[in-house]
Amino acid sequence: MNLILMVLALAGYSDRTNVELAEEALVMACVPIPDSLASMGVDCVTLQIEGTHEGGWFLEQTLTAILDDRGVLVAGSPEDRSAQMVLSVRPMELRVGYGDISRPWIVGAKRVERIATVEVSTQLIDSAGSVVMTMRTSGTAADVISWDDADALAGSDSWTWLSSELPVGGEGGILEPLIVTGVVASLVYLFYSSRAD
Repeated sequence: MNLILMVLALAGYSDRTNVELAEEALVMACVPIPDSLASMGVDCVTLQIEGTHEGGWFLEQTLTAILDDRGVLVAGSPEDRSAQMVLSVRPMELRVGYGDISRPWIVGAKRVERIATVEVSTQLIDSAGSVVMTMRTSGTAADVISWDDADALAGSDSWTWLSSELPVGGEGGILEPLIVTGVVASLVYLFYSSRAD
């Protein structure tokens, strides 16, 4: 298994799962939030994830860890209001998709670009219910994976936000590069054979 991972790394392929790629983009989007809270002197909030996005739990888990790491205490549920400030966060976009299909060489294995995109809308609400801060942050992470590994790296089928459809096209397999190689070889042959006459 380690040999396979080493070969993939040497070929320029990533072995990170879609969850790990999404987490990288999510951390990028969430890091500015505790800095904004600190600039306002806020060191304790109640975190409230808004909306019905399937990845809301992932946002809550990641943001809680980032806030804790930056010295912002996350209090209990929004109902107890012990923190006096509620940090309301809505995932506007949180997904992993696929980009271009390519080959590293003419006859190399097919690979596909993978892109994690996150956009988060945040509001800080005081104990009187007034919005005292709003911000929108985003993060993007991208890499290239082997086409054959895309399904294995996608994770659970129930996490549709982490496993969008692979792009259609580039299905020539080994036949496509062989045809290109054959055409180029024929042209080279014709060029040199016409010069010999």
